[in-house]
Parts: sequence; structure tokens; C-alpha cells
Amino acid sequence: MDSRFALYLIPPYDVAEPIANMHSMLCKQYGFRAANRFQVHVTIKGFYKKIPGPIEPMLKKLDELLLSQRSFNVELGGFKIDEVGFGFDLSRFMDKPNQVLLGFRSQVVEVIKPYIASDCNFVERDLERAFRAHITLAFRDVPVSMYDHVFQYLKRAQLPSGTFLARNFHFLEFYSEDWSGLWWQTLTWRLLKIWQLNNPEERK
Repeated sequence: MDSRFALYLIPPYDVAEPIANMHSMLCKQYGFRAANRFQVHVTIKGFYKKIPGPIEPMLKKLDELLLSQRSFNVELGGFKIDEVGFGFDLSRFMDKPNQVLLGFRSQVVEVIKPYIASDCNFVERDLERAFRAHITLAFRDVPVSMYDHVFQYLKRAQLPSGTFLARNFHFLEFYSEDWSGLWWQTLTWRLLKIWQLNNPEERK
């Protein structure tokens, strides 16, 4: 089956758990299944089709980058809302663009770019638009006409807030029966690699 790859920042358990519960609740109560097919994550490099050949050279390059990085802080801001869906905005830190996160993302993209196939159908969506880090609550299968009702329903939800350390990163391979159409309806994935960045506050 045709596959795509992605690199995600994985929030710590105390952030991920309430969001995962919300994914499950929105699936149970409204039938919104797309977000629930994913890990709770912050996309660093979204879906891309890889050029033919082994995956090891690309992973080696990512190893070199991520093993040289230190963890950094990100902040759960307000909601990011658009016609595709909604979630937490993580693009800012202390009321300013999170330049550390933006710089890290740019480095990841530069490493991965040479391995992206010329016929990848996600290039425009992922690389030709401004990057805005976020954690999705619902997307793709949630009608805009229902947003107000869903927001009202979620008012009593236990939502995470504050900052967390961006330390754990996952590299995944995704499969779908329809990458050019409703890909989220048949999406599955497998975890290929995990990185944990150095914590500058830890002393050995």
C-alpha cells in the first residue's frame, strides 16, 4: 500500500491524556473520527511521499539533527480555528512567535526536503503555506456549521494549559487507500523511530 511519512512532537502524558479523551468523546458523541486516528501530536513535518530507495539514509540524517538538539519550551495558546478544523495554537511563546520552534522546524524540513518525491501531493499544503504549530482537536470530518455547538459542548471539558517541554519526537509511516481523496477515512500508521532530546536542566 502507498505510504506517507511524518515527524511529530509528542506532548507529555499530562497534556496528551485530556486531549486523547476529548478525541474519544468527540468521536463517541459526534462521530468525528479523523483526529482520533492519530496520536496526540504537534506536526513538525507533515505527510510526505518519499523518493524510491531505502529509508535508512534519511533516518541517519534525522539522527544527526535531532541528537544534536536540546529540548525547548512550547506553550498551549488559544484555539486555532479554520475551515478544516480546530485545536490548540502552539505557534507563540510568551506572546511572541516561538522562534526556537520555528527554527527547529526549518532545520527538519531542510533535512527531509531531498527525500520528498516530486509527485508528493502534500507539498503545497505543508511547505508552501505558513507553518503554525498546533494540536488538533477535530478536523476534516467536522462541519463548520457545527462548530458553535461543539464549542459550547466543550466548555466544561478539562483542557490542558500552560507550557511543556518539547522533548519527545516520533517518526511515523502512514497508510491510506485514497491519498488523493478522503485519506483520513482509511488511515493507519506505524511508529518507526523515537527521539528524546537532551534536557538542558538535567545534570549527569
